[in-house]
This record gives sequence, C-alpha cells and structure tokens, in this order.
Amino acid sequence: MPQLTLIRAAKELAVKHGLKGPALEEAIPYIKIFSGKRFVLKIGGSILDDLDLLPYLIEDVIFLKQLGINLILVHGGSRHLNEEMKKSNLKVEWKDGLRVTSAEVLSLARRVFNEVSLKIKEEIEKRGYKGVIFNKDSGFITATPLDPFLGYVGKPSKIKEDMLKALDEDTIAIVSSIVSGENGGDIGYNVNADSVAELIASTIKAEKLILMTDVEGILDVEGKLIPTLKIDEAERLIREGVIHGGMIPKVRTCLNALKGGTGKCHIIKGCAQSFMDEVLTDRGVGTQFVNSEPI
Repeated sequence: MPQLTLIRAAKELAVKHGLKGPALEEAIPYIKIFSGKRFVLKIGGSILDDLDLLPYLIEDVIFLKQLGINLILVHGGSRHLNEEMKKSNLKVEWKDGLRVTSAEVLSLARRVFNEVSLKIKEEIEKRGYKGVIFNKDSGFITATPLDPFLGYVGKPSKIKEDMLKALDEDTIAIVSSIVSGENGGDIGYNVNADSVAELIASTIKAEKLILMTDVEGILDVEGKLIPTLKIDEAERLIREGVIHGGMIPKVRTCLNALKGGTGKCHIIKGCAQSFMDEVLTDRGVGTQFVNSEPI
C-alpha cells in the first residue's frame, strides 16, 4: 500500500479505535514502520487468568491486523489447568518451574488449552476475521522429551513455517503449547508457552516478541522499572542477582530470541491496557530487550 494511502487509512482506523489528537500523531510513525511486519504475542497475565478480559486484547489485535501488522498468538493455560486438576483430585507437582505431566494430566491439559484456543478464536471471528488453531493435532510444532521424571514435558524443536505462510490475509494463528512429538505417533507434550513463542519468533525473524506476564517488567535494585536492556546488560543483571527467580527464564527467552534474529523483545504486564501502549506509543510499557541501543 502506498505510504499516503496507508497513513490515511491508518488515521481513519485509529480514530475508530479511539486514538485522536496527540495520541494519533504519536502512533502514525509506528504504524508506518510496523505495517507488513510480524509480531509474536504470548498471551499471559490477567488477560489469560480472567478470560472476560480477552475481548479487550482481541480488539487491539484486530486493529493492528487492519493496519497490516500480523500477529501470531501463543498461549498456555496453567492456572486454568490447576483448577481442573484440583477438581479431578490430581496432584499439582512442579520441578524446576515445570509441571510434572502424567498421561492423565496431559489429556486434561489438551482439553483445557483447547478451550482457551476456542475462546480466542471465537473473539477473533466475532470481529469478522478468521482464527486457525495450531495444537497437537495440527503438527505445527514438534517437541522432544525433556526429562523422564517430568513425564510428558517437552522442549519445542521446530515449527512448520509453511503452515503460517499458507494462511489467508484475514486469518490469525492461535498456537497452543500442547504439541506433538517429532515422530508424530505419541500423545504429545506439554511445553512452556514462552519457549514456543521464542521458537516461532526466531524461526520467522519476527519484528517483535512480546511476553505478557504478571509483572510490569524488569526492576532495578531500587524497585524501579528498567525500560530498555541490551543483551550484555541483561546478562550482567542476572549474574548480579537483580534479575532472579522466575524472571530469569523469561529474560533468557527474550535474549535467545534476539540472538535468533527477532528484532526486539518485550516483557510487559498482561492487562487490558498494556499491549497497545507498548506497540504504538513513545513511552511504551514494560521492559524491551534489544541487541544494541535503540534508535
């Protein structure tokens, strides 16, 4: 689309979406930069915990889609699975941050995660677009077993990128983190959704990988948000213990994606307002990870 036509169309769409005045003028340069690019968004935080908030997120996803920005949505469903396991009197057990997954737990996870995928698909299709679900049965992602003690827990190994390329322009991919094994004959694997998002972003060389979480981003020793981190800076903060606990694997996910060819990575709080503020404003939200100093 020619730039003038793109800008005119973008302004009309943005006004319909509630952007006007200074906010609209601030968004236009980002729209020009990102039109035609691909983002990988791992849905998490309160958006995934409370699916009543999901329509707000999907409104933003559709808006960006209309601007020519293509998003691939990745999700897990850990808290929903915890609830269903308790109802079924199944023990919730973890090792090194990973869920011990028996065949029974995996079967339950497939059902729970598929319900989440269907809810996302429903919200997309309410707005006139199509959603396609990539789960264990699709064979889009394959994984290898991680640790026999963990049971059916895997590490994602590759994606079928041609399945993404084959999607129509009005279709949005919804990727579940219950995936198939490399031989295709097993019952599948439960994999970390952040790792799935990282693999997809690295494979397709996405413009952005965005991880939604329960926290604002990376905090310094005084508890203040760090807006931007380069790879070496993030590595130093891990060594110094500033980045610690459950944030380490998320940061590693971002750094690995950058090294794999992703343009930028972001950790943001998964709430109804955060997503668009990160994509289309100067201030942004959360913490962005870059290879070098951003322009």
